[in-house]
Amino acid sequence: MARYAVIGLGIFGFHVAQSLYEKGHDVIAVDISEEMVQRARDTASQAVHADATDRETLEALGLQDVDCAIISVGERIDNSILITLHLAEMGVKKIVVKAANDTHGKILRKIGATEVVFPEKEMAIRTADRYSHRDVLDQIPLGDGVTILELIVPPFLVGKSILDAKLRKDYSLNVIGIKELQPDGGHAFVLARPDFILKRTDVLVLVGPDDRVEAFKGIPS
Repeated sequence: MARYAVIGLGIFGFHVAQSLYEKGHDVIAVDISEEMVQRARDTASQAVHADATDRETLEALGLQDVDCAIISVGERIDNSILITLHLAEMGVKKIVVKAANDTHGKILRKIGATEVVFPEKEMAIRTADRYSHRDVLDQIPLGDGVTILELIVPPFLVGKSILDAKLRKDYSLNVIGIKELQPDGGHAFVLARPDFILKRTDVLVLVGPDDRVEAFKGIPS
């Protein structure tokens, strides 16, 4: 069980705290709004009404000992910068910060954020990708130039085995697994055996460099 601090309990922060807590982690949730803190009482190990821009407060809460701090303080760029700086100076090894824009993100990285996220931007890109490519079901950027892609098996691969598809050799993509259509209409995740024969009703789950993923999506069916 890891220990997390979630600072800022708006929509994004609240759901991050809730998800981590439901997965069995120790979560301390912090917000300057008493209303937000009350709402988070049942979705965190500890919900605290406090001003996270004050370093002494962060230290008193023991945040220097968390495994990861996640900062989501809305549009207050100055607050997120100050909190990030405090946590970095306190020695927190992993600091994830929600950024308002690219410039904000650059500043956060320079002062100690180990990861910067743009939830609205990333969801917009995923939505656009899904609906602009008919067979793409999901696309998840992992950072560092790597993406997971889920798509219906394209016609040019139907009838081929995983081995004969040569996805790694020809496209620099690794197969994580296959979601195979079941009699009830759902899909079950199965291991990508080399002899597995691809069907049009299957879903490929691939991972690879961003540019190779985009190139593969662009191959005519």
